[in-house]
Amino acid sequence: MPLGLVASIGIFVGGVSFGFAGFAFALFATSALALDAPPHVVVPAVMLVGDTLALPLLWEHRRHLDRRQLRTVPPFTLASLALLTAGVAFGAFLLGHVPSAVGRLALAAVVLVFVGFQVRRGLGPAAPLPPVRWWRRPASAAFAGGTLDGWLGTGGVAIAMFLAARRVAPGLFVAAILAYFLVSDTIRAVTYAVLGYWTAAVFALYVRTVLIAVAGYLGGILLRRLLPSERAFRAVVLVLLTAYAVALIARSVAS
Repeated sequence: MPLGLVASIGIFVGGVSFGFAGFAFALFATSALALDAPPHVVVPAVMLVGDTLALPLLWEHRRHLDRRQLRTVPPFTLASLALLTAGVAFGAFLLGHVPSAVGRLALAAVVLVFVGFQVRRGLGPAAPLPPVRWWRRPASAAFAGGTLDGWLGTGGVAIAMFLAARRVAPGLFVAAILAYFLVSDTIRAVTYAVLGYWTAAVFALYVRTVLIAVAGYLGGILLRRLLPSERAFRAVVLVLLTAYAVALIARSVAS
């Protein structure tokens, strides 16, 4: 069964965003595919595609993988790996037991939180540091990220909030998120295998989407080298993400 136009656009734009900024692929791809397919098929497939894109991007940012700095971010702190594992297990349980309509609503909520967070960040680099809250604690961010990853594949939102609150430098920001993804996805792969989520439908969806995502990723790398500023690109990304969130809400209400 071929992908619909809306799903194909979401996967391609997600690949562009990942190649350009190293983030938001899962938000786009999961939101687009979840409009038609159930989350328990979409989330594992998107994880595989995301890992396919993450490896070359991680190699590109390898010079920023400083062990001393990574030891301060999840899941590389003392308690955060255990809490990440617990969060993934909890999220994976939700993936198999929460109705698809509720999962779509939750995904829309995560997307809108991310959009609001990015808009707030864009108000000015000189904004004061936020007070110490849960997203500034590595263990809390790891559990939140693991839960969102296991359930909706969107744990990067929690980690991005943590890194932004810590004012992490841009190069380390991308490298830290990619390193987090690879650790989290290794745990997710094992957890999904135990729970029986690796089905023929998941791998079929991966095959139908990976080339579209790779094409978008290569386009994002080219765009990164051509655009003098990323402000306009980020604005377009946030508008499109908002549109997919609204579509998810409408899809959930209609069902």
